[in-house]
Amino acid sequence: MEAVILHGGQGTRLRPLTHTGPKQLIKVAGKPVSQWVLEQIIDAGIKDVIIILGDNNPTRVVEYYGDGSRFNINIRYVYQGKARGLADAVYHVKDLVSDRFIVYLGDNIVPYDLAKFSNFNGSASILLAKVDNPQRFGVAIIKDGKVVKLIEKPKERVSDLALVGVYGFTREIFEVIENLKPSWRGELEITDAIQGLIDKGREVEYQIVDGWWKDTGTPKDILEANYFLLDKYAVKKIEGEVKDSAIDGRVVVENGASVVNSVIRGPVYIGAGSKVINSYIGPFTSIGDNCVVENSEVENSVLLDNVTIRGVSLMDSLIGNNSRVEKGNKWQKLIIGENSAVII
Repeated sequence: MEAVILHGGQGTRLRPLTHTGPKQLIKVAGKPVSQWVLEQIIDAGIKDVIIILGDNNPTRVVEYYGDGSRFNINIRYVYQGKARGLADAVYHVKDLVSDRFIVYLGDNIVPYDLAKFSNFNGSASILLAKVDNPQRFGVAIIKDGKVVKLIEKPKERVSDLALVGVYGFTREIFEVIENLKPSWRGELEITDAIQGLIDKGREVEYQIVDGWWKDTGTPKDILEANYFLLDKYAVKKIEGEVKDSAIDGRVVVENGASVVNSVIRGPVYIGAGSKVINSYIGPFTSIGDNCVVENSEVENSVLLDNVTIRGVSLMDSLIGNNSRVEKGNKWQKLIIGENSAVII
């Protein structure tokens, strides 16, 4: 069985962070979002992975994941180009998959047993979750234990069961996609494709996620995902240097990082090569690689790689790669894109 990770999309709701790269490579709790997806696939025993690339700097994805050998799997790439819908992306793997395969949106995090999910018998399987705002998602209508209808972003509340971006398919899905017409959005919708299977009398199985999951489409979603993943997976691991500092709780200090004269209260992640000096790092904070945090307070925030923070107090903030924030004495809320400088 193959797993297909969809790695396209423009990430408009995450701009300016996504002006220079795909949203799926934004790090939360120390790893890109799509790496959390990949490791979940690996845990299910799947060794053959296909990554569908979009047109937002796809070379970054290939450079990061390579051929998959460092994960002990095989990764192949397919270039979709301009986004024409999820069904169009799936159709691009027609000649690369066997009879059964799974598809996982690379910007979603769904802590669920994929080994259990991939063991389906019908023509397709979908993963669902109850949501308060179904108008944001494709939803499924269930009657007598069967999926009878799928609707993409319904204007009226017809169901609170949203598709969370994990699908199981057989090759029958390609026949349906070949006859699909674009939706009002001008895209080939995956919900329409699955509905086509239902209309042909094929069985579409479903499983329901009981608990947290996240579509990391907005800055708020990124912070919530970081909170959840640190809370669930963080451990105490000190591989870098800690000097004249207090480390409380589950804190990761990666190799090459240093903490000097500071207080760190976990769960916290501090990436390789980063320096924390004369600072307080509060719970649910992720600091990327090669960052500098000096004379500052940071809590419940995500700093991506190569960020410099000096003399400021940050809470609930998301700071993009290669950015610098300096001189402040009040709590700030910031969303800063790559290669930026903010002087407060």
